[in-house]
Amino acid sequence: MFSAACANAAQSPPPVKAVEKASKPDPQVSTVTWRGRIVCLPEEMHQRHGVELPSSHEHIWAFRTASGEVYTILPGRYAEAIFQDKRVRDKELQLRVRVLPKSQAIEVLTVHSIRDGVIQDLYYYCDVCAIKSVSPAICACCQGPVELVEKPLSQRED
Repeated sequence: MFSAACANAAQSPPPVKAVEKASKPDPQVSTVTWRGRIVCLPEEMHQRHGVELPSSHEHIWAFRTASGEVYTILPGRYAEAIFQDKRVRDKELQLRVRVLPKSQAIEVLTVHSIRDGVIQDLYYYCDVCAIKSVSPAICACCQGPVELVEKPLSQRED
């Protein structure tokens, strides 16, 4: 006897196995360098468009370019300083980013500050271990604090 359940199973395609794809660059993703400032996206939309804001809201960090366009910053290794350090968010920045197609989202690739018109290398440094990092997290070696350093790119030490 052939049941309805067996008939449906016979007609449905076999389950598709999940396949992990290796991450490879999308040719439609452009890499650009912009100058601008970090803003809280809900606050920026409140100022520009009158979007309602609750009295207490989560910050969603975005980058407002010098021309006024606003892009949401995706969390990532090179964006950690933006998400974790107010001192970095308060600076005029030059970001090299990947602009994701059909969105207003960006992936940060490099972060530099601009002071008196001069582009600054911006990084964290552990004096004890002499280790540079893009993250404000404690030193990976000694677990001690790191200091935010700004140096003109021409004085950069590698």
